[in-house]
Amino acid sequence: MFSRGQRLDRRGRTAEASEALEAALELLDWDPENPPVTGTARARLIVRVLVVRAANLTSQGKPNEGFQSLAWAEPFADARDRGMLLHQRALILWLSGRPRDSLQWFDAAEPYLEEHGPDWMYAGLFVNRGGVWRDLGEVEKGLQSTQNAVELYTKMGSPVHRAKAMHQEALHWFDLGEVTRALQTFDEVRTQYREHSPELEGYLHGSYADALLSVGLYSQAVEHWSAEIEIMRSSGNRRDAAIAEFWRAVVAFEDNQFELAGAWAKQAMDSLYQQGNEPMAFLAQLLILQGQFDSNREGSDFADKVSRLCDALESRGWALRLAQTRVLAARARIRSGDLEEAEARLHLPPESKVYETLAESLAWHLAKAELAEARGEDPLPYLRQGLDLLDTYRVEFGSVEFQAGVSALGIKLASKGLGRAGRGNSPGDTLEWAERSRAQVLRIPPVKSSADSHVREVLGRLRQARQQIWAQRAAGEDPTGFQSRVRELEEEIRTYDRGRPGPRRQEERITPEVIHGLAQERETVLVTMLGIAGRLCAVLAGGDELRQVQLMDTEEAAEAGRRLGADLDALGSNRLPDMLRLSVERSLKRNTDALAAGIWDPISDYVGDRQVVFVPHSQIAWVPWPLLPPLRGRPLTVAPSAEAWWRAATRTRASGPALVAAGPALNRAGAEIVEVAELYPGSNLIPAEKSDPEVILQSLDGASVAHLAAHGNHEPENVLFSRLNFAQGPLNAYELLGLDQPPAHVVLSSCDLGRSTVTVGHETLGFTAALLHAGTSTVVSSLGRVPDDLAAEMMIDYHRRCAAGATPAEALAAVGENRPWHPFVCFGA
Repeated sequence: MFSRGQRLDRRGRTAEASEALEAALELLDWDPENPPVTGTARARLIVRVLVVRAANLTSQGKPNEGFQSLAWAEPFADARDRGMLLHQRALILWLSGRPRDSLQWFDAAEPYLEEHGPDWMYAGLFVNRGGVWRDLGEVEKGLQSTQNAVELYTKMGSPVHRAKAMHQEALHWFDLGEVTRALQTFDEVRTQYREHSPELEGYLHGSYADALLSVGLYSQAVEHWSAEIEIMRSSGNRRDAAIAEFWRAVVAFEDNQFELAGAWAKQAMDSLYQQGNEPMAFLAQLLILQGQFDSNREGSDFADKVSRLCDALESRGWALRLAQTRVLAARARIRSGDLEEAEARLHLPPESKVYETLAESLAWHLAKAELAEARGEDPLPYLRQGLDLLDTYRVEFGSVEFQAGVSALGIKLASKGLGRAGRGNSPGDTLEWAERSRAQVLRIPPVKSSADSHVREVLGRLRQARQQIWAQRAAGEDPTGFQSRVRELEEEIRTYDRGRPGPRRQEERITPEVIHGLAQERETVLVTMLGIAGRLCAVLAGGDELRQVQLMDTEEAAEAGRRLGADLDALGSNRLPDMLRLSVERSLKRNTDALAAGIWDPISDYVGDRQVVFVPHSQIAWVPWPLLPPLRGRPLTVAPSAEAWWRAATRTRASGPALVAAGPALNRAGAEIVEVAELYPGSNLIPAEKSDPEVILQSLDGASVAHLAAHGNHEPENVLFSRLNFAQGPLNAYELLGLDQPPAHVVLSSCDLGRSTVTVGHETLGFTAALLHAGTSTVVSSLGRVPDDLAAEMMIDYHRRCAAGATPAEALAAVGENRPWHPFVCFGA
């Protein structure tokens, strides 16, 4: 029964283990009032049960009862078992938030355990002491200790213990900034858990959540923390459940959900105080206070409250989030006008590589900027330095998803810099700061992991699974099983991608003056939209001078854009009754008129009769600008950023044979692609019935023009698996990043893959965005559903004009002038 309880406890089944351990004590006739004789077999076994029970009670949130269990065992413990008692005392102290106190007990236990064992606990001492060093910010010491444990468990031939030690080792790599290495180790640990102890796999949720939080992927981190909380609660592990609740609160706070963050933090704080874990309870209380601060709800004694909690953590030698706590204390002093005290707390920036070093550094730079502003000094240097750190961090990741998420970490710095510059008198400064907060991913060359042999094999299985879904739907059968398989395969690819190191380089920034010069040279006006204090404004480049112009209310523009998108989707249906179609068209006209009045009218004099490039604000990224009445017939391009437009416009373009391909289930695709192919001599023509995504991907490489007439799907929750559907399976956006020489000019004629998902950090992801990131200069795609006949008619006319020498923007403007509600947009340059 003891072995069963021990086994269950090692596998995280806390409540079941507790029952087994209590049953073992009952079988041993344990009575604390009548302890056994020291040295007997029964006495030694009772000691072992009591020491395991002590840690189990601590996991249940009952550390005092755990100490009592050790106190009962100590009087009759044999000298050979003393190491276990000392080790468990150290373990309970650590798990109760007293890491510094625990060190002396671990040190005292080491010689006893080395001489008398048990071996698994001797090795475990190095794992646990590694965790203590980690909590104290001595991560290198912790890593060395944990690696010693891995070596010991390897020699012992204990795969479960070894996997748990490797899990701890990965957490140290994570703290040292080696996020991709940590993720690779997590994946290896997951494989070991699945093979040797499946119950432990759930403990990886919190580790993955930490990694996702560190790159700004808040919604995905929430999924993992929620799973961790549920697993801990159901297993009876109140301690780890409370800590997971705290981190769930952190994610909500970072995502600016202050009310939700406060609720989770309050729940965690109450539980942690009940368990006697004061430092973690202090952190939960500080998180509540930070939410009040960031939502401007702090009271008059706020700075004193934060300072007291900060001092309490420091007095206990606590490292976790301590630097961020100091920064909050400093920011509170700045807001209360005590600038000298604030300066004292911000004397040196965080330097050591411990928990959340980057977040601590970004917070420090924000506070220094606020302090400079309070003193009437220029805050922008500190804000630039913080964002420069973010740039360096971003290129460490090969995953586009991670690169995009990182931008979320700098939102406060970028917003403050943009607000400061926008209130000044220099449009160039405003444009510079607008560029610091958008399309940063496009500066980083793709690592092309989709071209790796392992990923190609998984992508092949993914295509087969999707084809099975199509077949089952066509047969009227339930595709649920294959849908689950698709999710598994997509997650396998994402997991692989996330573990890939980044290129550690990126394109140099382009100055506003250089951008302005190219716009003038091309007789084009570049309109960069941004939001300051609830209103849109625009920086205009390409005229006589850079100019900044006030536009409409941001939320009004966003609402008009949302309604416009809904109207456009409705018009994409061939089955819309005439009366309803007229009603939708009237609504569409109202919304386009509102956007024209609020955005076009204030800039029209500056633009004159020149071509236009729009860089829209993230909240109106889906607006089909050619639909605005004053813009019909005017060459117009939409770019993700001013720098991205400059690079696309100056890039050397591929000049190989054109590719013209169709997918299934399109009414006029066969005739459409034949007519388009005839306009490009020597083109690769792939009819729908022979369309193979592998062949199409190969033909895209180096093509001067690619026309793809295929239905597709935009996946807002998993954007890199947005796809075009061909006869032999889908072509995913993710695969486009593996192209060696992306096509210069791509037309997506029969789907709404111009749509994109704008991440928390204002990065744009989707099929069209993937092409631009890969290096395609121009993409023509739709922001709404398109009737097949309209798409074929427009695109044949479009290609005729391009083949005759028109630019993509000129050709689209000409074919769209007499089709007022078409949803096609020219992206890039």
